[in-house]
Amino acid sequence: MKAGEPLVSIEDVSCFLPGDPERRHPVLRHIDWQVTAGGHCALFGPNGAGKSSLLRLVAGELWPASGRILWRGAEHMESSPIVGRSLCALVSPAVQELWQRRAPELTGLEYIMGVIAGAEFGVPDEECEARARDAAASLGCGELLLRRLPELSQGQLRLVLLAGALARNPRLLLLDECLDGLDAAHRSRFAGALDAYAERGTVIMASHRPKSVPEWCRGRAWLDGGRLSPHIPAGPENFVTAEAGRASKPAPAPEAAPDAAPVIFELSRVSVYIDRHKVLHDIDWILRRGEHWRITGPNGSGKSTLLRLLAGDEFAAAGGRLRRFLPSLGREARTLEEVRRGVRLVSDLSQALYGYPLTGLELVCSGLDNSIGVYREFGDEEQAEARRLMELFFPGGEAARAGSASIRRLSTGQLRRLFLARALMGRPDVLLLDEPCSGLDEAARERYLFSLERLAASGIGPALVFVSHEAGDAPACCAREARLCAGRLAILA
Repeated sequence: MKAGEPLVSIEDVSCFLPGDPERRHPVLRHIDWQVTAGGHCALFGPNGAGKSSLLRLVAGELWPASGRILWRGAEHMESSPIVGRSLCALVSPAVQELWQRRAPELTGLEYIMGVIAGAEFGVPDEECEARARDAAASLGCGELLLRRLPELSQGQLRLVLLAGALARNPRLLLLDECLDGLDAAHRSRFAGALDAYAERGTVIMASHRPKSVPEWCRGRAWLDGGRLSPHIPAGPENFVTAEAGRASKPAPAPEAAPDAAPVIFELSRVSVYIDRHKVLHDIDWILRRGEHWRITGPNGSGKSTLLRLLAGDEFAAAGGRLRRFLPSLGREARTLEEVRRGVRLVSDLSQALYGYPLTGLELVCSGLDNSIGVYREFGDEEQAEARRLMELFFPGGEAARAGSASIRRLSTGQLRRLFLARALMGRPDVLLLDEPCSGLDEAARERYLFSLERLAASGIGPALVFVSHEAGDAPACCAREARLCAGRLAILA
């Protein structure tokens, strides 16, 4: 196609999400927008602004309640969403959660081949496989093709989804926070693959981190309250939302706990296998009361597996030993129920598997029992505690709105904050956080980290084990650091 020719035309479109059957809360309002060939554009805006919904609309996955949308067909603009789905490839947190839930036996190669076959009828298997392998090689993730999707870390799964999108060679590539969860090496690989794609296709990308947007992606648009504007509130290279910035500084980061401090976790020669694949190798590590740790390492190094092990979702192989001494018990935890009451995990996977149609308040209250779903009524005091915790992460009246809304119409960033509030219900001894700032806007990220630092400074909050690829995302209280590489743990500080 010639540069400047229309790919998608959106005319006065308003939309509602499936979680809003009475259509009281439009997620997009009177959108007028034209996407043209070669018109690369970055979408910015706070959590809940409608960025993900706009990308889903463009991809033909969300239908207008009013107005119309047209896509470039073989000869002219057409109104069928089937045309939109053949034109576009979408990679987003919602797509990742969908595949985490529905494809327990699928390998990376099978997933990518299925993406190609689903978009282009009649492509021979040999061609599908060759294209899948080429796309994976361009991202440096060829070794993931024969592994099942549940075995992959969240960063590895994101790479496979990106490879699937590139293997389709779509005319329009839609990326929603696509770099979250990727280490520096794979970000560099993806940047190179995206540069090559941009010469033949068009990219629309939603991001909360303006510095991650490539130089050639010069278009800018701002979404807030479901309304689209070409005007960014501040400079496009370093904008922040109005609430960003920590209003006050918490106490200085604590020093590492002395060797005499009580032990919470003690790991001795711990290895973990997943489907006969050795993921963690002979881990020796101690977490003491008063310590907060940051765990780093490349994609696939075993960070998420380590957190799942600590939370009781994975088990140490024979020959190793893991002991958990929980302050709330005053002794070593003996049952899985005791572990899960005292140790809470917040991760992409735990969020993906929570598919119940609850309100935000019900979701947070479920943290009292650490249950997936709600199985009892919660008392007034319990609900008041849930609201108090939500207010730590939602400014102004946003906590009340998120609490009354169905979780099916909340953004990924809003859900991320609700899951942290849920994890804090019942005052756990340890909080395990796996890329918790993924999908958060600048204001939410600052508020999130400040709340963690304030908990740590209080001296009564849980011990933190924090995993992130972004150095700026770790709270200042994480004075200890370890690095995982190929399943082996090294203590750095």
